Amino acid sequence: MKRRKREIEVFSLSFLDCICCGFGAVLLLFVLTVGKKSDTLIDIKAKIEQVIGQMENDIALKDQELKDLRRSLTTVREKNRFADVTIDEKKDMQTKLEDEFALLLAQLASMEEDLGKLINDKENMPMQEDKPPIPIPNEVRRQYLTGFDIQGDNVLFLIESSGGMTHDVYEDAVNSLEDSDEERRNAPKWKRVKTGMRWLIANLKDTSRYKIVCFNNEVTPIESRYGSDWFDPADRDLTKEVLEELDKIVPEEGANLEKAFANIDSFSITPDRIVLIVDGLPTLADSYTAPSAADDHDRINMFRVAKKALVFDDPVNVLLYPMKGDPGAAVHFWRLADDQGGAMVCPSKSWPNI
Repeated sequence: MKRRKREIEVFSLSFLDCICCGFGAVLLLFVLTVGKKSDTLIDIKAKIEQVIGQMENDIALKDQELKDLRRSLTTVREKNRFADVTIDEKKDMQTKLEDEFALLLAQLASMEEDLGKLINDKENMPMQEDKPPIPIPNEVRRQYLTGFDIQGDNVLFLIESSGGMTHDVYEDAVNSLEDSDEERRNAPKWKRVKTGMRWLIANLKDTSRYKIVCFNNEVTPIESRYGSDWFDPADRDLTKEVLEELDKIVPEEGANLEKAFANIDSFSITPDRIVLIVDGLPTLADSYTAPSAADDHDRINMFRVAKKALVFDDPVNVLLYPMKGDPGAAVHFWRLADDQGGAMVCPSKSWPNI
């Protein structure tokens, strides 16, 4: 019997195995490739987000810089506007000043013309042989010391000549203690005192007699070479000599007002007017012992014992050349003058203009 030929099967089990293996390999490659691409996409996304964040920060910084620039621009514009206004104001002020300057020049020309006339009138005036040794004050200024009565028969001038009478500021007065006698005699405040004395002597009545006593820790009366201590203001030569003696006094040391008041009882002639020239409360007293550095309370007590030493019923007038830092002095000296029927004056630095 004839064997039948075996038919060949195309899709055998071995072929299917190969096909499945190949397909599995393809799937495996696909899975591996997709996973790698996913990781790459995540990295790219992270980098993109990082770049976007950086760009957002840069944009925020640029926005802030833009805001700052806008504010700066606003400030500059405001300054420019203010500068324009200031320039306009200065131009207006300059115009006004130029007008005022022109007016002053016109006034100056008029004053020079009047001065020329006055000089001509002066040259044509008759010459006086006897000239007063001290300048007579301007008539307009005669009433400067209103209520300041010095028209007595015997007028006593008590002048403080302590170291404080050199300057208006305490520190400057302390520093002047190292100066020479000549420098202290020419100290600004002491020169004002001496100029004021010239004014006062010139305003005494012709029948008056006056006496000058300087005091610091000691009492020093001014005397003439003739030995007299009460002077006639009408005697020009004697007045000149008295002023020269006063110019020799050197302001130094402290101020003992009690000793100055107590010394009045020793005068051969009792004064009927006292003119007290001081710069503040006393710093020394015989009846009151203070520490080495006397404070305001101590100085007030010194003033009180000095006031008790004043056995005097006639007017006491006070010229106060105030020391800065001693505000209570004005009150106490005003009360003293008021109790005695006198007056107290704090003269300006321009007084007396003679």
